[in-house]
Amino acid sequence: MNTKAVIVSVLVAFVCVQFANSLVCYTCVTPKDCKSPKKVTCTNAAANETSHQLEVYHQNVRNATSTRFDCLALKYTWNNEVIHQLHGCVHPAVGPCSLTLKPAYGHYNKTKCLTCSGDKCNKSPAGKMSSSTVTIAASVLGLLLVKIYA
Repeated sequence: MNTKAVIVSVLVAFVCVQFANSLVCYTCVTPKDCKSPKKVTCTNAAANETSHQLEVYHQNVRNATSTRFDCLALKYTWNNEVIHQLHGCVHPAVGPCSLTLKPAYGHYNKTKCLTCSGDKCNKSPAGKMSSSTVTIAASVLGLLLVKIYA
């Protein structure tokens, strides 16, 4: 009986670890940086840094403070060339996808603007193992172990 309890406890701990951590987003500020972006755990400081980057090209960027964050992926092109790219944590109240460009950058085309609330959701997951894949594998492994030791 103790073996079952230990197995179930370990499985629950393994599956729930991803929910206990804060939101993690990819972060980069130029098209070159975004080819190999870094990961950042969202905080007010990280979201404010993204807001400061948004202020470079956009008008009326709101100052916000919150305990809730989203990940942002933003890309502008001009003449089929990526001119500006920004990934990072953002306060939802900023509304980055509805911001207006400053007149000097009004000719840029917004080709991508995505806000999402899942870990590392602001970069293409192709070729990466998602946390749900790990959760499913852990659940199957746990069920197999329970069956074996039952």
